Amino acid sequence: MRSDLGKLTEDWNKLDSVVLYGAGIVGGICQTLFERVDLFIPFVIDQNEKKQGTLWKGIPIISYEEARPKMQGRKIVVMAGHTAYGNITKFLEEQGLEEFRDFCNVGHFMSEWLWTAKQMNCVFHVDMTITTKCTLNCRHCNLFMPYHKQPVNFTFEEMKRSIDLFFERIDFVTYFGLIGGETFLNPDLEKFIVYLGETYRKQIGKITVITNGTVVPADSLLRAIRKYDMYLSISDYTDEVSYGERMDALEERVKALGIDYYRNNSIVWTDFGFPEKPVKRTPEQLEEHLKSCRPNWNALHDGKFYYCNVSWCAEQSGLFSLRPEDYIELEKLDPEDKAACRKIVELSRGTSSFCRICGGCGADNTNYVKTGVQMKRGAHICRSESESMKEQGWNI
Repeated sequence: MRSDLGKLTEDWNKLDSVVLYGAGIVGGICQTLFERVDLFIPFVIDQNEKKQGTLWKGIPIISYEEARPKMQGRKIVVMAGHTAYGNITKFLEEQGLEEFRDFCNVGHFMSEWLWTAKQMNCVFHVDMTITTKCTLNCRHCNLFMPYHKQPVNFTFEEMKRSIDLFFERIDFVTYFGLIGGETFLNPDLEKFIVYLGETYRKQIGKITVITNGTVVPADSLLRAIRKYDMYLSISDYTDEVSYGERMDALEERVKALGIDYYRNNSIVWTDFGFPEKPVKRTPEQLEEHLKSCRPNWNALHDGKFYYCNVSWCAEQSGLFSLRPEDYIELEKLDPEDKAACRKIVELSRGTSSFCRICGGCGADNTNYVKTGVQMKRGAHICRSESESMKEQGWNI
């Protein structure tokens, strides 16, 4: 396991203020974290002209051009997701700035700076797959749901054990996702949401429940999502699958209950290759790929913390075997030993053995595919990793 930590220059260590780049969703969900560590934010940079001249949490939003003479050696923390960060990095480098010396991504800032300056163990994005059962059977599902031979709902007790072990060892998570399969198929979801909200809400910036909109759950479950200020992300595949009436019914209930949500009908999918045609990379090609693909979504399952949720799903499907260095058994870390628990953060910024055969979600994967195309149940070719790799000439 290789971690990308330890890259910030030494002059980051004594910061008492930073400039944020991006006045969007990511910044909003990190606000409570910045308040906890008492960092002064003089202004926020955003290149959206409609935002410039307004306020973000009471802080002025200005353009980069206006910010340049006011920087006075301050560092920039880029509040953006994976794809947007790449574009912003290119822009800042064109201005003569250097990554890790002058700016870094918020995920890296949390993982490295908060430990060095505040002895806090923080992770940016963790997903928990609460069910591998799904109402759809999508070709190119990036969690390989059609290939799971025995789909399961994870029980409340199983999920509770994992998050208890995790939050005993981690101070803060910016983003925590509950995903599937189809999340609303898990009968323990409401009970788990209540427990998560009551017990750990202050340690999480944003909790998202992801659904494909094929199931309209009980109002009590939706009210629990609203009560604990969770976000509902609805993946809309109705252009490909006919379930528009159910999708509309769900959206109507969500609106009526005042839940914060987004109906996403513009999802872009790429083919990861696995399991039918795993990517074949040389060590040099893998090194180059890792520069592009750092998805920032780790996984929490069965009392273990994994670098990548995609890799966990590949193993759960029975088609791939992870190595011991791809995950951490949380029970083996003393929760009172913060240095030992640091291993979780290091893995969150690391790699996985699955990376060597996965097409990934970086800019280097341009194998775009149509979203939501359905396979017939049981019609997929469910080959093992080794069989597929042998066909491509791997010596295994």
